Amino acid sequence: MITNFQIFRYFLYLGITGFGGPFAFIEYMRRDLVIKKKWMTLEEFKNYFGYAQIAPGPLAFQVAVYFAYFKKGFWAAVLTLIGLVIPSFSIVLIFSIFYKEFNDISYIVWGLYGIGPIIISIIFYSGFNLTRTVFTKDIFQYVLFFSAVAVSIFFKVHILILILSFAFIALTYYTLKEKFKSDKVNSISVLAITAILSAINYVPVVLNQFIDYVNNKLLDIALVFMKAGALTYGSGFVIIGVLRHDVVENFKWLTAKEFIDGIAFGQITPGPVVITSTFIGYMVSGIPGSVVATISVFLPTFIIVLILAQVIEKVKDNFYLKAAIKGANAAAIGAIITTAYFLSKDALIDYWTYGMFLSGIGILFYTKLKPYYLIILSATAGIAIKFFF
Repeated sequence: MITNFQIFRYFLYLGITGFGGPFAFIEYMRRDLVIKKKWMTLEEFKNYFGYAQIAPGPLAFQVAVYFAYFKKGFWAAVLTLIGLVIPSFSIVLIFSIFYKEFNDISYIVWGLYGIGPIIISIIFYSGFNLTRTVFTKDIFQYVLFFSAVAVSIFFKVHILILILSFAFIALTYYTLKEKFKSDKVNSISVLAITAILSAINYVPVVLNQFIDYVNNKLLDIALVFMKAGALTYGSGFVIIGVLRHDVVENFKWLTAKEFIDGIAFGQITPGPVVITSTFIGYMVSGIPGSVVATISVFLPTFIIVLILAQVIEKVKDNFYLKAAIKGANAAAIGAIITTAYFLSKDALIDYWTYGMFLSGIGILFYTKLKPYYLIILSATAGIAIKFFF
């Protein structure tokens, strides 16, 4: 019997040691919870990963909350949220205070020079493992995956449109394959999910109208980060991209350079990538701003997941929902792999970084070295290269 404390302890551990972004996080959960601890089956893991495509917000965070909620209920989900966020929030807050007060991060820049290529290698490696686990021997899902990568790279389609489109394609394909088996009751339930999502997505619009009448920086911060958390589908990197428009261009809270530095802090610390929110909030309004920003970016997703869980539990065996989820899975993995591809343009800039990237891939595939040790070594290598060469 799994206890709430065991769940909290595991996700606190993951919050402290989980480097590498959404793919790596999801792969850690698959390895630990399915293979080592056997707290969930592979089929449950696939379902939770698929459910995470339905709601907006950080992908890995949703998988964790679904797992905790379906295993032990509301309080387990709350403890999962706390365990995942508190470690990285604390570390990024310390970095933010140092950055703002002393404004001296040259050695961190050197460390990031080495970390960048390794982060890319971790994302690609984790993505490979996920495709092998989630797609199993289904050739059509691989076709959808490579198609999603191609569409994302060459046409830069919005991730929400990509997921919905590929979900529809998969639904059509598997329905035809099963010769149009009908399930009216469950089909209605699937429509109910869509209706709930549509209603939820109007919440930030109402809040936006309210903020128009209130001039308070903390409320502005809450609105910006709630919109990002409630309306953005895909990985934390996608949410970061959405935040840039408001933070740099609209409100001009941070310069482009400061924003990039914030992303760097989010990448070198464990936990979800969107923990960059802590840095932005602190830069805008100190510790209260960091708390408001962090809560605001995670809370909408948490609430939406718990609402959807009430419906999904009743339709999780629905043939049509499972078919659509297969397409959504393929599109999501393809889109995040594409994000890694675009990030690599900034991370792989010379022979040294290409060498570290290839070395990282080799180490991850052929050794059992944990990724966070690899990140520490790469940061050290980056500092050494910049110092001596």
